[in-house]
Amino acid sequence: MAENSTGPEPAEDAEHAAAEWLFQDDPAAAKKPAQPTIAPGGESFDLADAPTPAPTRRAYVPPPPSSEWEIAAESAYAEKAARPPAAKERRRDRDDEVDRPAARRLDAAPAVDHPWTRGAEWGPTIAAMVAWAVVAWTVIYFLLVSELYGAALAMFAIGTIVGLALFYPIVITLERPTRMTPEQALRDYYQALSHHVPHYRRMWLLLSNAGRTSSKFASYEGFKRYWKARLGQLRQGKAKGSTPLVFVVSGFKSEKSGGKTAIDGTWTIQVFVRGRREQGPIWSFPSDGTLAKGPDNMWYIDDGTLAERAPKTPANPDE
Repeated sequence: MAENSTGPEPAEDAEHAAAEWLFQDDPAAAKKPAQPTIAPGGESFDLADAPTPAPTRRAYVPPPPSSEWEIAAESAYAEKAARPPAAKERRRDRDDEVDRPAARRLDAAPAVDHPWTRGAEWGPTIAAMVAWAVVAWTVIYFLLVSELYGAALAMFAIGTIVGLALFYPIVITLERPTRMTPEQALRDYYQALSHHVPHYRRMWLLLSNAGRTSSKFASYEGFKRYWKARLGQLRQGKAKGSTPLVFVVSGFKSEKSGGKTAIDGTWTIQVFVRGRREQGPIWSFPSDGTLAKGPDNMWYIDDGTLAERAPKTPANPDE
């Protein structure tokens, strides 16, 4: 069929008109053109970039509560807001007081920084034994290469004797110092002193931080010098040669140590000469002091010195 020469059909024209109407801008929302400003001389001109008035907004007014639950919630909120600040401060202060003891416990310094361990006790001895073994076997090797068999045999004998001497501190400390009670801590401490060659390192490791610092010493070397001099004083006129002294802890008294980290006690240190214990102690030192529990739940001594024996005063002051 041939197209209509007079134009589109009326139905199609109506559809196009409806579509164009949908894409047209809202005349009410379109920006109104700025009105020209008329000067006194009769001339008119337009203002450039004239500000557009901002739309006004009404403040939001919440609707009235529609239920009893909303009324109760608003009342509780208003009561909380009206609470005086002094009550809040008092409650905060009470909470701080509850937290302060825990903070003090966290800030408190530990009583023992270096607890006893087998490595700390035997480490230097094992290192010395290994070093001596390397030196001795190196010398023996070169003697054998040089076919000096007699000298090599003599060096082997010397090396064996020195090795056994170095092994001695390990032999006398094979038993672990299990110090579940304060009295046992004192016994282990003075037992390490009751040998031909006292095991000063074990004694040092059984001291707390407070026990490692005193007016007599402040280091391990000073600690050894103190006890060597003290043993010399105790031996003088009482024991001959290298006869060891035996230290015995007796009469220990203290409160129960269960659940405590520090404790006070009193005890007596009796000193005997080995082989003559039936003759009684040659010295007796009433002592008192404190002990502290370390991070390994073992007890450590707060004073590593031996109490000085008070000199006897004569009955007659004029004598």
